[in-house]
Parts: sequence; structure tokens; C-alpha cells
Amino acid sequence: MSVLSHQLRRIAAQDLRFRAFACVGTEDGVAEDLADQVLLGVKDLFDVAGLPTALGTVAVPARKATETASAVAALQRWGAVVVGKTVTSEFAYYGANMTRNPWNLAYSPGGSSTGSAAAVAAGEVQLAIGTQTNGSVIRPASFCGVVGVKPSYGAIPVDGVFPFAPSFDTVGSFARSVRLAGVAADVMAEGRLGYRDIAEQAAPAVRGARLGLVRTGDWSMVSEPMQDLFASTADLLDGWGAKCEEMVTALCGEEALALHKTISEFEGYRSLLRLGMQRLDLLGDKVAEFIQEAALVGAGEYESALARRGALLAQLDAQLAGLDALVTVPAAGEAPLAGDNGDPRFCTRWTLAGIPAVCLPAGFGPTGLPMGIQLVGSRGADAALLRLAAGVEEVLGFAPNYDRLDAELGVRAP
Repeated sequence: MSVLSHQLRRIAAQDLRFRAFACVGTEDGVAEDLADQVLLGVKDLFDVAGLPTALGTVAVPARKATETASAVAALQRWGAVVVGKTVTSEFAYYGANMTRNPWNLAYSPGGSSTGSAAAVAAGEVQLAIGTQTNGSVIRPASFCGVVGVKPSYGAIPVDGVFPFAPSFDTVGSFARSVRLAGVAADVMAEGRLGYRDIAEQAAPAVRGARLGLVRTGDWSMVSEPMQDLFASTADLLDGWGAKCEEMVTALCGEEALALHKTISEFEGYRSLLRLGMQRLDLLGDKVAEFIQEAALVGAGEYESALARRGALLAQLDAQLAGLDALVTVPAAGEAPLAGDNGDPRFCTRWTLAGIPAVCLPAGFGPTGLPMGIQLVGSRGADAALLRLAAGVEEVLGFAPNYDRLDAELGVRAP
């Protein structure tokens, strides 16, 4: 049996528990079978030649893709092998699905890049990719205890990826280290992030880093354990010599959430209409509700929201100019029970802004589930943010927990 065939059998067997994959199998035409290839899971919004694209729904027939999305093709040229399509929420919206959190199967892995985060946490693959239109990379990374990288908006091409809200849709990556997730993101961006060539360099010391500590206007919705983790992480970074200061940004209020909702509803509704769905009765409750609400958003309201967003982002860019990163929470707390993908609001503001973000696993909550910390950088400063994130990753020291998880699951990571 070839190395790749063995890996596929391993993934298929492990996934009976986690259900992170919509399908397991390689794309057509895999010519090499090298032991050191990076195994890649691809969110089922991306086209991969030879594999079905189902968009996480039964309301639209799955189709076998004939071409491969540019982001995936770039990773293939780099040496990654697609081993399957990972589960997504329906059309990458809110709805929960069959995937379970590897740290505790009774809990949700988050969404909508559900299977991608879970597959990496479970050790099924070293690398997975997803998309973020609201909080769909950063939030599941936090729930699943892995690194999630959402680059600056527009850095990675989105051709061959189902568009939901083109003003926000961003390709992101998941891995168990900043280095792998960051390099993969830069590979997909064809070097535009500027990280791949410097990833091997020592991470910059946290000492002297200028960090803005952000508690948003809805901080009361953050669980006490997550608030404690945020405070202890700030203390830890301060102890390592970072220069931390409390900040209130132009996006901290509810207005940013409302603007994102208006823009994403206007664009998302039209994206779904273009699919020409005939069986609306097959839609999940979340998407059906979305269609009803989004149909009411008019062009004038949409244009006003875009204009207001531009004004707020100019203020935010000025605030970020003197900082290396913002530090905030990626989610309200630990993962909720299965059937609930959680609230994306603690990612929404930074997605609205189109600025880069990294989620780092930072600790555990009272139920033993992982929780993360979110670093947010200046627009286009992806390489600097990733290098800083690698330094913070070292300080947090989460990596040994993967050995414990693998042992508990009885799996051998690739």
C-alpha cells in the first residue's frame, strides 16, 4: 500500500468519530507519493478538480469540479496534497452540522470552516484551509485549539471559491503552528504577505512590542473564564516586556456589527439568488431565515453602509499606526455544545475592516476545552503580525497539549 493510500485510510477511519470531512479522497491526477508531503483539508466551498463541491447544502446538487481554485493550486505546487473536502456550514453561513470538537465530542468545533479546524485539531491533517466572511476562521480556531490565520482582505485570490459576501470573503488557514499556517497563507497569496521567506527566522522577542488591549462594547457577553484568560495573557505579555495599553477603537461599538450585517446581507442574498435554487424547502433554518431578512436590505442602505465603513476604517488605520498589534478575544468563551456554532461578533469588527488576524490557542476553560487569544494587525502588515504571533506563541507554550490530545484520542498525527 502506498504512503498516500495509507494516509487516506487512516483519515477515513479517524473521521468516523470527528466527521470533519465531507469526502475523503485525492484530487485527480496526483502523480507523486512522497512521505513528507503536507496533507491538506479543503473547505467544501473551494473547487478542486475531480472532487465534488457541495457547499454544505442539499438544496443545490453537488457538482464535480473540473478546475481547481487558485489558492488550492498554489498549495499543490508547493507540495501539499488534498486529501478531502472538509465540512462547512450551509453556504458558509451560521448553521451547525455533523462535525464534532476533537477535545470533547459533545461540543461544537464552531463554523463555518468547521471541518477544517476540527481536522487539524484531531491530527487528521497538518494543514487545512477555510474562509472567513464574519468569524469563520478565527472562531473555530479558538474552539478547536489550533492556530487560525485570516490575512488582509484581498491578499489571497478567491476564484474557484463560492462567494457569499465579496466585500468580506477572505481565504484563511489552520495548523498547529503559526509557521505552517502563515507560510501556507503566503503561498496562497503568491508571496504577497511577505512571510514565507522570513518564516525560518527567529520570531521577534515579545519585549518592546506595542500592543493595544481591546475590550469591545459587548464585553459583558464574554464569559468570565475568557475574561480571565485575556487578563492573564495581558499580564504574561507585560511580564515578557511588551508595552500594553488599553484601547478603544473606532470599531468597538455596535455600529460596526450593524454595518457588517447590512453589507453581508445585501451581498449574500444576491449570491444565493445566483445559484437558482429550486428547492428552498431543503434549506436549513438559519439560511432560510437569512434569505427572508436579507431580501429587505435595499441598495441605498447598502451604499450608505459602505460609505460609513470607509470613514470608520480611516479612523482605525490611524489608531493602529503606532501599534504592532491589537490583542482581543476571538470568541465569547469555550465552544458551546454541538448544534451551536457560537457567536462571531468578536471577529466581525476586524473582518469588516479587512485587516489581518491570528488566533493563538492560549489556555483552557472550566470544561477542559481550549480557548484562544486574537491578535489583529494593521492593513497589509501580515508578515509583521505573523512574526509577532510566532513570538507570542512561544510565550504561551500551548504546543505540548497536542501530544496529550493525540494520546487521549489514540491517534498518530501525520
